[in-house]
Amino acid sequence: MIPFSMLQQVVDHTPVYVWGLLMFCLVMGVKQSQDQQLSRQRLLIVPAIWTAFGLWGVASAFGLQAQNLAAWALGLGLVIATLRQTPWPRGVSFDRRSGLFHVPGSWGPMVMIMAIFMAKYLVGASLAMLPQLAQATAFGLAVSALYGALSGLFIARSLSILRHGGGAVARLSAA
Repeated sequence: MIPFSMLQQVVDHTPVYVWGLLMFCLVMGVKQSQDQQLSRQRLLIVPAIWTAFGLWGVASAFGLQAQNLAAWALGLGLVIATLRQTPWPRGVSFDRRSGLFHVPGSWGPMVMIMAIFMAKYLVGASLAMLPQLAQATAFGLAVSALYGALSGLFIARSLSILRHGGGAVARLSAA
């Protein structure tokens, strides 16, 4: 078990901007709990941002090493392939007139956002306490695959919304 004093030191040495980022993540997660009307562009921008954040996490922790980028891509690809046909979230619809997707509110994105935040925070704290971890191949591969998998969740969700809500587009166009 980690002593409380060590946890207190980690929190005390956390840069102030990290707490601002945490608040931003919480606000964004709460917004996702409410029904939303989203454009196709917004559905593509959000996973692009989280994907860039994941790649930045790999690059900032381990550099642009081919093995870590491959582990990131593997994590990303496995999640997308696994969730490919999943109608997630349920209840998505497309309004042809407005060109917007109706996406029911869910706490799932909050969980995904907080998983990314916590992973990045824990990796950062671990590397601050044990800088030699940045050179540990297994650690780098595991973290890179995790960052890829978390990015893959956002991509898979957006693709599902586009596919399942977009099915209405194809049916309406054929009519």
